[in-house]
Amino acid sequence: MQNITGDRLTALAATVATVIAALSGIAAAVLTQWDPPRAVVIAATLLAGIAALATGLAAWRTKDRALLAVAVSVLAFALSSVVSGVLITVLVVVAQGALLAFGVRILRNDGGPRRIFGWIAAVAAAGWFVTLLALSTVPLVDLPQGALDTAVSVPYLLQAVAYTAAALLVAGPLFRSVRAGAARLWDTAEVR
Repeated sequence: MQNITGDRLTALAATVATVIAALSGIAAAVLTQWDPPRAVVIAATLLAGIAALATGLAAWRTKDRALLAVAVSVLAFALSSVVSGVLITVLVVVAQGALLAFGVRILRNDGGPRRIFGWIAAVAAAGWFVTLLALSTVPLVDLPQGALDTAVSVPYLLQAVAYTAAALLVAGPLFRSVRAGAARLWDTAEVR
């Protein structure tokens, strides 16, 4: 019983961490004209960091490398918003690489729908890295404003897609009891 509860708490922490990271990408891509209050950003970053740290400790204890990779990714991403200078770039690259490693671990170890979401997480994480690198190295001054807005938002949309796929992958233990209850209801239902 304690192991099931521990798995659910770990899944909850991982889901919270990845959803906050995904929402950060959506906010950066879609809400470029709106600056959220600094207190909201700090609270979200703190919550994501604590959830990622708890997930990482649980993954370290259970030797779950895929879960550890997603925890490292979210923790590095959360830390990137509180540091300055070149450390931001280093931590974002660590977050991207760990998220790519998470997707690859899922691809190697799982099948079915989990494998599809592993592909989505891995490809989106790689795309996030490539587009952010291109955005910082390719001069975009000749682009019209609409194309420039699109070019700037693409890396953040890929970040949101990658973390959303990761959230769907780590949330599995939260829905096991719902699946079991639905299966039980289906088995015991009388069709008239």
